[in-house]
Amino acid sequence: SYGDLEGKTIYTVASGKRGAAYLTKWKVLVPLNAASGAGGTAGGPPNGGGPNDDNIKSGSGGALNIRNEYRVQCSPVPISAVSLSSDFRIFALGSVEGTISLYDVQSQKVLKQFQGHDLPVTCMASRPVDSILPLPGEEVEAIDGGVSFDALSASADNRLGRWTLQKKSRKVVPKSSSRRRNPSAIESFLWNIFRIPLLLTIVIAAVAVRDVFNICGEEVNFSALMMDMNAATKCVYREVLWADETRTGVHFVPE
Repeated sequence: SYGDLEGKTIYTVASGKRGAAYLTKWKVLVPLNAASGAGGTAGGPPNGGGPNDDNIKSGSGGALNIRNEYRVQCSPVPISAVSLSSDFRIFALGSVEGTISLYDVQSQKVLKQFQGHDLPVTCMASRPVDSILPLPGEEVEAIDGGVSFDALSASADNRLGRWTLQKKSRKVVPKSSSRRRNPSAIESFLWNIFRIPLLLTIVIAAVAVRDVFNICGEEVNFSALMMDMNAATKCVYREVLWADETRTGVHFVPE
């Protein structure tokens, strides 16, 4: 059985050697400390009632102390270990068949079931803190996959299990730290072939641009281009790109 910190709600799981297991939620109408101070034992055997009575009375004055809110089947097979999460939301149920069920208390449904062990589960431990706080052993997992676990189990098969409701990693990779894609073999081959001609082309273009401004600076400024585009084109062609035989300082080898 499990109860909240205020002593107002109690959960019990009933299971035998065979058959289904049942979860019961009890509502405490009188605080447990007040009931015990009045001489009775809240939650103890009822006065004159059978074992299936929905209401349990204390031994003092017949006042109602606990009310049965609901009783539902939580597992079709006997339960051998159970644990309740710190937020009173999820029951971790381990069965004699080695299955682990994460049962939602509010919706009264199994959120996820795992076939985790070959022998009966002997111990269950639900997550004691919120999932945003890492537990010992989760630091490496948070780096590799960002997975936080909702329950741990131990079994007679000498194995431990960690179970989660996550469908995918919670880890968010910043864009700045994302890994670069490695180039393919074809991309590397083409880069090795064309990088030298590409660099030569860039160097030649840079030299040509420098000569254009050094030799034809007056013709290629903005105002001159607006007035006479042909003069700028002729200067660039004859003085920079093509060496005319009449140009001073140009000599051709006689044939």
